[in-house]
Amino acid sequence: MKVETETFRLKTSNWRFKVRSEGRRMKIYIKLSKEESGRWTAVKNAIIGEGGAVSDDEFAKIILFRGLNAFMDDVNEAIDEMDESEKQALLDEAGVSETVELDIPVTKEEQHENIDEADEDAGEATEPATQEQED
Repeated sequence: MKVETETFRLKTSNWRFKVRSEGRRMKIYIKLSKEESGRWTAVKNAIIGEGGAVSDDEFAKIILFRGLNAFMDDVNEAIDEMDESEKQALLDEAGVSETVELDIPVTKEEQHENIDEADEDAGEATEPATQEQED
């Protein structure tokens, strides 16, 4: 069985995007020409099938998030392939620190509780910070 393929190019120079943020929500508007809309439908139908149960909105979300995930995978792979000096230069340029130090005030009682929990997690038997009398 021979598979027929069709190649088409999208000119992105005349695309118009509108992004509107409202608190935690974001709306992205993309204005497509009649030809681009037809190609969008053709791609959607090729992936989902004719009369698929996925709306244009849901399909656009799927494509957007798959693209973002693929992009982040590429970025993470590129960072993994860098040597330590390149990584540090990139982090410095971005203003990101690898380590974060926090000074959190803790009372002595909380400190004992945290130590006891850490010891239990490590599987070590320790005496409790305070001894209780048995009745």
